[in-house]
Amino acid sequence: MATSALDPFSRLPTELVIAVFAHHAADEPLGPLTARSVCRRWLHITDSTPILWRRIVLDNTALKLPSLHHQALLYLQRSEPFLLDVEVRTHDPDRVLPILSPLLPAVSRWRTFSTAGFRNEHIQMTDLPLSSKAPDPLPLDRLVLTLYEFDFDELDDEPDTEAGSAGKTRFPTFTEDGQMHLRTSALPSFLELAPLHFTHLTIGEGILEATHTNAAAILDLLLATPALRVLVFEGWQHDDEPLAYSTPLPLVALPYLEVLHIRTTCITRRLLSRLDTPRLHTLVLAYLNVDFRVRSAEYTGEDGDSDDEAHDFSQSPWSDHATGMGLRSLIARSRPPLKVLEMDYSDMRTKDFQWVFDRLPELEEFRIVASDMSNRVIGLLRPTYNLDDGSVHLRVPRLRKLCLDHCQRLSGDAVVAALVTRARFTDSASDTHLYSKLADVLVSACEQVDGRHEAMLTRALGRRFRC
Repeated sequence: MATSALDPFSRLPTELVIAVFAHHAADEPLGPLTARSVCRRWLHITDSTPILWRRIVLDNTALKLPSLHHQALLYLQRSEPFLLDVEVRTHDPDRVLPILSPLLPAVSRWRTFSTAGFRNEHIQMTDLPLSSKAPDPLPLDRLVLTLYEFDFDELDDEPDTEAGSAGKTRFPTFTEDGQMHLRTSALPSFLELAPLHFTHLTIGEGILEATHTNAAAILDLLLATPALRVLVFEGWQHDDEPLAYSTPLPLVALPYLEVLHIRTTCITRRLLSRLDTPRLHTLVLAYLNVDFRVRSAEYTGEDGDSDDEAHDFSQSPWSDHATGMGLRSLIARSRPPLKVLEMDYSDMRTKDFQWVFDRLPELEEFRIVASDMSNRVIGLLRPTYNLDDGSVHLRVPRLRKLCLDHCQRLSGDAVVAALVTRARFTDSASDTHLYSKLADVLVSACEQVDGRHEAMLTRALGRRFRC
């Protein structure tokens, strides 16, 4: 559409047209989009005037997610190099991360951030270390997602400031230490997200059933976070939803993941069996033991799923099975250079310990708390000798640090036999590149380890032993 030569607006100087457009954009966030569609001149003016695009209002009450993503990317490009005022309008807190995902890589350019609809929030982003204006700018690399049961009928009535905090926002989306925190009733799907560049992700469940998630939802989200280096899942001890077992689980490649922490959940096997983590060096499994049956029918027949031939006692046989098989799957697929393994109130079957120890040649630190592990398990750490050819086999040959805490099924004699024999072998081994000496051994609150055993361990290990 061409403007008439007699149209008074067409004869206005460009500077004045820009001023009019800027005034209109302040009241109507989509004003630049409307103006650029009128004629070639207005298209040229709007596209060459970055200041018109610096206010980005992403209104989920008016536009669907694909349109909002297109709008976000267009405004981001056209506004360069100005700082941005970003606003999200939605009645659904679960939509905040999907709506913002295209803009998050440019968070250093945000001047302000605000929300309207389900809550009213305003953050001066230039006051945070995420801003390019900060003395020592930080990247936005940490995301915390907390599953939360919202009362959607009362969201608009929820106070947005803390009592006595002089207007400080409760549960701010962006925190003073440069993290992004979101409360959500469900995890977003990778199909709703632009690629996320976070390197640290924490997902937390709540105690209420409405705040529970499942392995399928977690893995689906992880498809959008390939840059992760640290992943923490803090769950609640409930079995996965029955319907979730009919959902195919994606295989998620996390090529840079170095630290994985899984705590208080019954979906350990479903998570570990679908992760590919070739750089993982630290694995923490905490509070996974439960005394009820954990569903595992879908895995029947996998190598290692048979009953444990050792028939050792366990207070948590079903979760032991699930944890052990999940760890087997992870190690078999990824062959990670695991250096630290911590198991706190988390157990495996005896044959799982043996399978795992045989495949962790780089493990340097093993810590286990409140385990039903038997004498057979601690015996796996002893060197074994082949009488036919004189060769020696030592599991986890690089082990330097060992912590046994509240392991009540271990006898003191078995602990002494394993650790003293190992220490004598590694202390005298000439190949220090293959075998590491024990450097720190802690035996704590293991009731069958008495003063006599402690004295024997002290004689063998000296100051390297603590009790």
